Amino acid sequence: MEFKQIYTPGLAHCSYVIGGKSACIVVDPAREVTQYVAIAKSLGLPIKGIIETHLHADFVSGHVELAKMTGATIFISAQAKAEYEHYAVADQEEIEFDTLKIKMVDTPGHTPEGSVFIVSDLERGPEPALVFSGDTLLVGDAGRPDLFPDIKDQLAASLYQSLQKIKDIGDQVEVYPAHGAGSLCGRALSSKLSSTMGTEKMYNEALQIHPEDSFINIFLEGMPEAPDHFSRCSEINRKGAPSLSTLPKPVGYAPREFLALAESGYIVVDTRDMLAFGAAHIPGAYGLSLKGNFATFAGWVLPPDKPLLLVLDSASDMAAALKGLYSVGLDQVAGYLDGGMSAYANSGLRTARLESISVMELHERLARNELLLVDTRLKSEWDQAHIANSVHAPAPDVRKRFAEWTGERPVAFICNTGNRSLLASSLMLNLSGRKNIINVIGGTSAWIAYGFPTV
Repeated sequence: MEFKQIYTPGLAHCSYVIGGKSACIVVDPAREVTQYVAIAKSLGLPIKGIIETHLHADFVSGHVELAKMTGATIFISAQAKAEYEHYAVADQEEIEFDTLKIKMVDTPGHTPEGSVFIVSDLERGPEPALVFSGDTLLVGDAGRPDLFPDIKDQLAASLYQSLQKIKDIGDQVEVYPAHGAGSLCGRALSSKLSSTMGTEKMYNEALQIHPEDSFINIFLEGMPEAPDHFSRCSEINRKGAPSLSTLPKPVGYAPREFLALAESGYIVVDTRDMLAFGAAHIPGAYGLSLKGNFATFAGWVLPPDKPLLLVLDSASDMAAALKGLYSVGLDQVAGYLDGGMSAYANSGLRTARLESISVMELHERLARNELLLVDTRLKSEWDQAHIANSVHAPAPDVRKRFAEWTGERPVAFICNTGNRSLLASSLMLNLSGRKNIINVIGGTSAWIAYGFPTV
């Protein structure tokens, strides 16, 4: 049996290529599918199958494009009601593929159509060897059941039953999930990207909580914020995303034309470092540094129905920016600033600025009660430790809460390093019309490293 795990940073997404003697299957592919074609070629095996464990919420999958490129069959639970050409797999159905036997088990909970695929390597024997657990069972956790608020209690109950259904498939069976630590598809994911059923039964709290009522209460409490794009990506994956090769190529615009488009309603996405953005940026730009969790926060805050314009630090950043945007279904990338901010500065056009301060200056100004501090990290990070008297608001929530922070004092934003607070600061600048907005560079990591107190 051939086996490869592919990890996508930023999304913390795991996909797989598994093969027998004469063909291979891709499991939960990312949107960029040429990587799987290259792996299959290196193995000397054609791609004949594609498995989708569920309709992914946090990213757009490339299953339809990969099927068109290779002629492979897409296997997905009949419960998904997928609109593209596929093989609808029934609960408990077994499929023999080359030297592999694959059994699909419906495991609703994280999503209504969630499933796991249990694989036996028939070259070694009929017993299960591994399970592609999707987002049903994660290493150290289980998939969050609250992505569909209207039926979250029902999904939490289903998740409990689903976990009971699969926990006894064999302690030796290897577990390969769709996500690892850093994903918002769960709450306490491990940084390990694989495990065994025996290890998870011993240490994964999701498999140890009983009875069902307790499980439901625990799994619906304290979940991280669900990004806006989760429901959008899920629906795109049910219908099938357009092939990347069919998307229009972004156009380079000279500064005056670029600014005119921005002022006409195009959205400017500035992907540069926080210091470069702070020094000078195009008025109205979103500060979304490629050094942060670019794809997730782009999907979370950028409007999907408006054309996007990119500001890049260098031309070499284009590929990473497009990959991140396309991975969360933001396909309307109209163009980029030709020559970057250097060309824009030389044109003499109007710019905006964002004040940046270090944690040392923050400490001094807090002591003098000179500013309001807003912590833009997730609730779990805030609960662990935060600066006294700071206000908590995850960066995307600035869109709804900016009007709360009134008064004469400047508003300073902080996260763990300065990237999420950069986004929050840019949102505050654009929505409030205020100028006295501050980004704290270095963030809480620098604050703690310097020895300043937290509560």
